[in-house]
Amino acid sequence: MIAKSVEKIQPSLLDISQVCQLLNISRAEFYRLDQSGKFAPLSTGLCRKRLYVRAEIESWIKAGLPHRKQWLIQKKEFKL
Repeated sequence: MIAKSVEKIQPSLLDISQVCQLLNISRAEFYRLDQSGKFAPLSTGLCRKRLYVRAEIESWIKAGLPHRKQWLIQKKEFKL
């Protein structure tokens, strides 16, 4: 008998709802964090949607959730 492993494919780009799920926060909290610069990853626009790169969000979390200004400096230094 052959066991089949089914892996769920994770999207590379996330919309705001998916980012909120990933971070376990509400939409209102997301907008507050984004407005204040505490949510550092910048969005990319595609067909009127704000999309975020999953890998960047995960790197930002691993870096300790730095403020946007600090994150942009770190990204530039380490070419993330």
